[in-house]
Amino acid sequence: MLFAYTEEKKMVSAAETTNKSCFCPDCGSLVIRKAGKIKIPHFAHATSTKCLGLSEGETFEHLQLKQLFFKWGNHFETGWKMEAPLIDLNQRPDLLFGKLAVEIQCSAINGRRLAQRMTGYRQKEYQNWWLLGEQLWPTGRFTQLQRQFCAFDQAKGIHLWLLEKNQIRLRYHICEEPQLIYREICWPSYTQSLQEIFQSTVFERPLPLFPTIENRNKWKQTLSMKLVQNHPQIRRLQQYFYQERRHLLYLPDWLYFPSRYYFFYQEDLLVFRYLFQKEAKNAPLIFQKFLNYRTENQREWIFHQIDQQEILERLYLEAIFLSKKG
Repeated sequence: MLFAYTEEKKMVSAAETTNKSCFCPDCGSLVIRKAGKIKIPHFAHATSTKCLGLSEGETFEHLQLKQLFFKWGNHFETGWKMEAPLIDLNQRPDLLFGKLAVEIQCSAINGRRLAQRMTGYRQKEYQNWWLLGEQLWPTGRFTQLQRQFCAFDQAKGIHLWLLEKNQIRLRYHICEEPQLIYREICWPSYTQSLQEIFQSTVFERPLPLFPTIENRNKWKQTLSMKLVQNHPQIRRLQQYFYQERRHLLYLPDWLYFPSRYYFFYQEDLLVFRYLFQKEAKNAPLIFQKFLNYRTENQREWIFHQIDQQEILERLYLEAIFLSKKG
């Protein structure tokens, strides 16, 4: 951490104080100032602690990016705060500007702890902006943890914010079809205010998805391969269709067309589309039966920044469009 309290309850910066001992703003326990020729001056707990404020620890990359972001924010707008305690949440975002809480994540974090933080911000009506350091950037398929940092809105679709020393990077209109595709835009340091970057709305349209016979056959080939490999998720999917007196590989053609929302549900999308056809487009019934299937097969909604109801409604509209194409 870069800030701590003195015995007089004054908040001080590790870069500006010579006090060797201060106190953690979150748990109140003793912290020690550390500084050297290589490391950025910072505070660390003197002994092992269960403090939740910065329970993941802070890497050199995290400390460095936090300082960069703080200077960048105040270059355009006064009022950016670093490590400001939020009493109503019992946590401390890396940076705060009004009701915008910024979190820079450079190392793995427990999924439950991440969910608590995101849910807490939402309940207290804070906007939360998560940016990933380079060690957490996706290099191919998204991991479950990387998926949890994704957000969604109409302008950017599924999107993920990334941060490096000299710029902010946004990957947006992320789509698995099932191959991964996305758009990307970058903002070099100090070229625009952080508020403007976060609130940006003018972007390129998503890359097109084509409901073609070729794309349909590709997905069926992938499903066939996973059936042969006895993939657990596909095995449960096949069991569902077997109970429906159907076969996973012999459904109506349009069910295999690419989806912009495969990212959320993967092959379970076939159940949604099958229910769309079976239940005469009865949206509430389709949603409920689909969520029941997910629950029975222990599929959790891990996208804590995204409203699942909105995604279900978009899936429904997509199904209307594709069923007409099929």
